[in-house]
Amino acid sequence: MSVTGATRRAGDAASYWEPLWRQGRSYRAIDAAEAKVLREQLGEGGSRPALDIGCGAGHLTGHLVRLGYRATGVDCAPSAIAAARRDHPGPDFRVFDFDTDPPALLGPSAFVVITCRLVYRWVADKPAFLSRVRALLAPGGVFWVATSVHDPAQGPPKPWDAGAADIELLTAGWSTVRVNALDAAYRCYVLRP
Repeated sequence: MSVTGATRRAGDAASYWEPLWRQGRSYRAIDAAEAKVLREQLGEGGSRPALDIGCGAGHLTGHLVRLGYRATGVDCAPSAIAAARRDHPGPDFRVFDFDTDPPALLGPSAFVVITCRLVYRWVADKPAFLSRVRALLAPGGVFWVATSVHDPAQGPPKPWDAGAADIELLTAGWSTVRVNALDAAYRCYVLRP
């Protein structure tokens, strides 16, 4: 069975993403508008702990550090973590599969911010993923998700677009949900318990 976003099972993530990172694949850069939303919605870190799930080459983790967070970036692909460590010295980068590795490996403290950029669409078991996020999020914390969302006006969905059911699941059960549209199909969700 091929590993795609639609058929990938939990635990298959590294076998899918590692070859792409090893080939030097790059993904949507954080532009000025996204950096502004990040700064406005998360505020100054004050050395509080933040977790960047699926950090890739560490660009968002680096932004968190510049905002003053004590950031940890995790990714299942060793090549991505190697690039992150090379390009962003300072943050704690770890090879870690959020779907399968024990959360205790992340340390004893809860995170005041958890981010997930360009990752949510590809998560195999979204209910389990969201449960793990909620368990690691400090009271009053923020879960920040940036993802491409299908916009019917733009034609058929692209493979990287999150569908309506995915977004409904993502936004359910939070006391506060803020949505920032950065373009026709790219959204930042700011979720608070």
